[in-house]
Amino acid sequence: MLLNYLDLAIVAVYLLVIFYAGYRMKKYVSGIGDFLVAGRSMGFHLGLLSMMCTEIGMITYVYYAEMGYKAGFVALMVAFAPFFAYLLLGRTGFIINKLHEMKIMTIPEFFSITFSKGVRLYIGILMAVGGILNFGVFPGVEANFINTLTGIPHEYVLFTMAGMLLLVLLYTLSGGMVSVIFTNYLQYALLSFGMIFITVYGVYKIGWGNIVEVVTQNYGEKGINPFYPSAIEGEFGIGFIVWQLLLWVALLAGWQAVSMRLFSSKDSRTGRRIYAWSGLLFLSRSVLPVFWGIMALAYLGPDVNSLDSLSLMLTKLLPGGILGLILAGLLAASMSTYASYLLSWSSVLSQDVINSVIKMISGKEPAPRTQLFISRGAMVAVTLFIIWWSLFHKIEGFLYFYLNMTGMLFIPSTLACIVLGIYWKKSNTAGAYVAITVSLAPPMLYLFMPEPFKTAHASTLGWGGFLLAFAGMIIGSVVKNKWSFTKIRNQS
Repeated sequence: MLLNYLDLAIVAVYLLVIFYAGYRMKKYVSGIGDFLVAGRSMGFHLGLLSMMCTEIGMITYVYYAEMGYKAGFVALMVAFAPFFAYLLLGRTGFIINKLHEMKIMTIPEFFSITFSKGVRLYIGILMAVGGILNFGVFPGVEANFINTLTGIPHEYVLFTMAGMLLLVLLYTLSGGMVSVIFTNYLQYALLSFGMIFITVYGVYKIGWGNIVEVVTQNYGEKGINPFYPSAIEGEFGIGFIVWQLLLWVALLAGWQAVSMRLFSSKDSRTGRRIYAWSGLLFLSRSVLPVFWGIMALAYLGPDVNSLDSLSLMLTKLLPGGILGLILAGLLAASMSTYASYLLSWSSVLSQDVINSVIKMISGKEPAPRTQLFISRGAMVAVTLFIIWWSLFHKIEGFLYFYLNMTGMLFIPSTLACIVLGIYWKKSNTAGAYVAITVSLAPPMLYLFMPEPFKTAHASTLGWGGFLLAFAGMIIGSVVKNKWSFTKIRNQS
């Protein structure tokens, strides 16, 4: 065991506080609206912290550090797309104003209102599949990280996964989104301390000159210039930038774990402010972990497993007594992410798939208590699946690209349908079906494509998915409108 008694005490106290807080929040949950969107009462400051904590987990640090470790300084390009996307939506209210005004709890509800119940069920299934496959690698990656950081033998990774998920499941089942939001204050304090300390202490111990020299020695110009050998051919060049900008605008509108913050805010103005200021926080969220990966390259050399580089560096670099605080901060990050993701994808599975099927069969909505029961049952089912998926799925290529591509199963079509559904009056159900279907091709191709083709073609498949989605929505809608016009004219 690499933790001393002080480290263990810090982690234990933190876990007790989090569990007690989640349990106490149960009395504020009286229905499905409280459980999923906290009664739509979240203010700006808490919403901002909650957004940041939700989208930072151990896996966030691991996949960004892996990019820095394997690519060098050019990996910092991933930091700027979320910054500009948050700023765009937050300052203009593009898409998000309308979504908040609709008083929906899940994104597929938009499809039911704007298009049809069938489209809602279709996109709901893809969201559930894509979101759960995305979430499915979290436990394995993070349990492996914890075991490396603490010195627990890796053959016990299943027990680490089960312990983390059980704790999160219990306090989230009790208080839902109220529990998640309430505990974010403590989590953010620990996150801030950990991120600043690792960065400052790491540069002090390793040395800035050594960090730059190692990147140059291992990767040459490719590790520093994102447009090497050209802006078109570079792995982090123009194609990557276009893909990431489209992806992040889509994620902010259609990624349930993020949009739940919008739906939980007390009004649309608060939601816009949360988005606008989140851009700055997300810039540091990306830049610092990527830089940690570069530090790990300088500190450990190029021969360790890239997914283990950050945890190995922390165990060797951090002084005694600090490791417990860092681990508590990392656990804080992951627990918030797990709780939000469990709520998000179980809510899509329960509200937009199971409840939709029940309504189609019975002709009426399930009772509120039944909906709450189904949501909690879906949460348990998702938990069991992600444990299984983490144990048996092998990740190839960048972990960051895998996470992007599982989201791409529904994110491009979601953006196309939301944008054109709101701003183009000629959009229709046929266009939505076509957009959802054709945009499945690029991510499916990526997921079944072997390495090294995954990394080489990820950007092209990425922006190509959005191109197909918008083209499918426009072409499908135009063809349906012309067919309907011709049918009416013939009948008259």
